[in-house]
Amino acid sequence: MEAKEITGRYILFYFAALFFFYELFMLLPSKWIELLTARLSVWALNMLGLNSEYGINNSWVWMTLTGGARDVKVYIIRECTAFHVWGILLGLILPLQVTDWGRKLKAVIFGGVLVFIMNITRIMVTVYLTGYDVPPFSWFFTNPTVETYHYPVSFAYGVIGIAIVISLINAYILPELGGFLVELPDAVMRNIRGILNSK
Repeated sequence: MEAKEITGRYILFYFAALFFFYELFMLLPSKWIELLTARLSVWALNMLGLNSEYGINNSWVWMTLTGGARDVKVYIIRECTAFHVWGILLGLILPLQVTDWGRKLKAVIFGGVLVFIMNITRIMVTVYLTGYDVPPFSWFFTNPTVETYHYPVSFAYGVIGIAIVISLINAYILPELGGFLVELPDAVMRNIRGILNSK
């Protein structure tokens, strides 16, 4: 789809759908995915020979990593699960003008599973770097907290990771997604110029 074929009405519909699915996944109950995230993160850390536990206390899901340079305890909340990213994937994929719903469904499932797995590794990397002194990071951070690594690791996963997910979906399942996203900025600017020029 070329930019000139993307109408202003469709752009509004697309962004409305994206907003709707994002907000929907911010409102849906998330305790189950918080527990699943903690459980699988702990399982993976223990499989690597580390000492990790998880539990729930007053509706707060927590996990620990002990035995390193410092003990780490983190709380797994909705935003730690990438649950809202599933909403973004739905919002990016479902409103596409592609009639093959089978490929859309495959793209959503593939993207959702990949995002979930990447998120587990993100949590593992964050707590490991916090609990253990790993060069070269330990050369700069002598007494790190979870926040020391949480923001840069999450940013890297959020930007690079999602770009990889979208690229894989585009390459193997739904090439229309990448084509549309590439044309979208030009289409938005073209429609804005059209509105301004009509006045």
